[in-house]
Amino acid sequence: MKLIILVLVVLLIVKWRKWSTTDKVVMIIVIGLLCLWKHTEKANLDIVPKPSMMAVEKGQGFKINKKTIIFIDNEENRFNAEYLQSHLNNVFRKGDFEVKTVRRHSNCIMIKLTDTIELSEAYNIIVDKDNIKIIAGTKEGAFYGVQTLMQMMPSDVYKADNIKKSKKISRVKVPKMRIYDAPRFAYRGMHMDVSRTFQDTDFIYRFIDALAYYKINNFHWHLTDDQGWRVEIKSYPKLTELGAWRGPHEVLKPAYASGMERNGGFYTQEEIKSIVKYAADRNINIIPEIDLPGHSKAVAVTYPEILCETTGKHYSVQWESNNVWCVGREENYAMLDTIIGEMAELFPSKIFHIGGDEVNMDSWMECPHCQALMKEKGMTKPAELHNYFVRRLEQILAKHGKTMAGWDEIIDGGELMPETVVYAWASPERGVKSMEEGHPTVMQIAQYMYFDMKQSEDERGLKWAGVNSLEKAYSFEPIEGCLGPQGGCWAECLGVKDFVDYQVFPKLLALSEIAWCQHKPDYQEFKEVLYNSQYERLDAMGWKFRIEPPEVVYEDGKLVVTCDNKDLKIRYTKDGSEPTMKSDRYYDPIKTKTPENYRFATFYNGRSSIARGAQNIELHHYLKPTTTVESNIPFFEDINRLVDYDLNTYCFTAREIGDGDYIKFTFDEPVECQSIGMCTGYYTLAVYGVLNGYIEYSYDGEEYHRGNRFEYDAIDGYRAYCHPEKPVKSVRVVIDGISEHEVTGIQDLRIE
Repeated sequence: MKLIILVLVVLLIVKWRKWSTTDKVVMIIVIGLLCLWKHTEKANLDIVPKPSMMAVEKGQGFKINKKTIIFIDNEENRFNAEYLQSHLNNVFRKGDFEVKTVRRHSNCIMIKLTDTIELSEAYNIIVDKDNIKIIAGTKEGAFYGVQTLMQMMPSDVYKADNIKKSKKISRVKVPKMRIYDAPRFAYRGMHMDVSRTFQDTDFIYRFIDALAYYKINNFHWHLTDDQGWRVEIKSYPKLTELGAWRGPHEVLKPAYASGMERNGGFYTQEEIKSIVKYAADRNINIIPEIDLPGHSKAVAVTYPEILCETTGKHYSVQWESNNVWCVGREENYAMLDTIIGEMAELFPSKIFHIGGDEVNMDSWMECPHCQALMKEKGMTKPAELHNYFVRRLEQILAKHGKTMAGWDEIIDGGELMPETVVYAWASPERGVKSMEEGHPTVMQIAQYMYFDMKQSEDERGLKWAGVNSLEKAYSFEPIEGCLGPQGGCWAECLGVKDFVDYQVFPKLLALSEIAWCQHKPDYQEFKEVLYNSQYERLDAMGWKFRIEPPEVVYEDGKLVVTCDNKDLKIRYTKDGSEPTMKSDRYYDPIKTKTPENYRFATFYNGRSSIARGAQNIELHHYLKPTTTVESNIPFFEDINRLVDYDLNTYCFTAREIGDGDYIKFTFDEPVECQSIGMCTGYYTLAVYGVLNGYIEYSYDGEEYHRGNRFEYDAIDGYRAYCHPEKPVKSVRVVIDGISEHEVTGIQDLRIE
């Protein structure tokens, strides 16, 4: 608008002498009217989750303006009104919206409670020319009506500190309409692991806000695991004094790219109380989880007396040794009673999650305490010990007024209390089994609902549960009769800046529709809503969400690049580097004989997707010379895997590596190449890598020259390269410091 006014003013000045008096008067009036014009926007009707019924009607709608008030007929809605008020103030060109209890029939947003709506989270919205009515049976239902109305507002409504930054408007036109809405599932959950990658309180508050915006009502807070204990327990202060920190001089070693600096943190009890209240005001129940009896390395290194009496090392599936509570030590249950007692005071949630998953039970079979207990109870297999431990925790939690919940392993080995809640993760069939045994069941199935999985083959992330694209997540159908679905985000690979944002958003919106919609829209409609409005809203919230990368194929001598979202610009480079905003724009197929050198990315608001080359060709022409390998390090797998030149095979060390360890590669014939690289850890996951070391090379197999030290890369993990000037006979990887994990993954050489 300012630009239009400026153009008209310039035109008036230039044409002043040529125009008649009438022309001049008309132009001055037009410019004056434009200056007085009030910025009005239409309501956004792309709502996520989509309401059960939304009908736009003929007739005059309602205009929210500077004189609109927020009316409440019940003090129970005071928070809802002030919450709406605070968000509307972000976008309207005026002072605070007023919240009043004196009824006014026109120019108001009415938030009302009624006995006629029985479902606790249901709401109606009625819009006519005089007002907007949000009607619900409970304040929780009214809160969700407020969320739907907020989604109709300009996206700046979500900006926390944009009072001076936003463009500010004068009116929003909401069409005459009716909305009737209620959730499909009463339980709508999102899980977040803060043990492996700690998230500070600012993040937790922002995350709770996002859950509220999309009508998620349970936050499953995974507070303890092998890599960190995150909740203050005053009776056992070492849990956070020592167990909340990782680093070269800490009792917990560096892990998951935490590096050589002290890394970690925890939440004080006062911080937790504040967060719990903040969430409760937004209709979110916080379910705490302390993972037991496995996944407990952070406890074991601070209070080693919890462990079994055993001399061997027993590794978990995450390569953590000796991380399981002893079942036969009676004093352990007294300790857990105290810990749970303190936490029960912090978390009002009826549900208390104890994990119970992925327990290596080998130590129990060697421990005299556990063996004595088995003999006393007539047990014949370790799964019965697991059931015994879980049943003891059921009793402790019941004593503190809580209902126990655990991952689906807890249904193995014996019966549980009927009210115990099971979180099915391994497969839909495990959810069915839990429900058949009479347990309330939450569906967090890994193949669909684990948001830490890769989203495509060439993206970063875990893969053991498969590639979990946005479309696959959206296709999830929870079993009728379960409590509801839950998304989950484990934090092994979240140490990279903004990667939690990338993995969770926009998948959280898919979860929202799965959990709320009685009949969710098809995937194409959902994507259109994302592109039309929700990207902009996530951007306003400050989330660095995943931008969908382009599809790239090489066919008939041309690179053909496509993207579903026509509003995203595609840019490219010709030298293998990542495109930037200054890179060339892609418009038409590119004819080339060197397609492997091109990289493409889509861009949104200055941010890019991952860079991607052609997906149907080999992008790297790695050499595969005949090679022998030797090392002073023992490996779990055959060391010759390291010379099969298959990036999908690994060798994991059978102990921690340290100063003086080496791996030597010798080529049958000297190899002429431009570079030789070594990447460590899992391919594209970037964990379990070489934290301290370097690569060196030799032209004669005797005298070695130093290459680069291992440095961290988000895709390749800890990697090192060298650039020889003539044919190379031998390469060595030399370790000169502490390792990142108890085991280290080594990949094949990459020779180009």
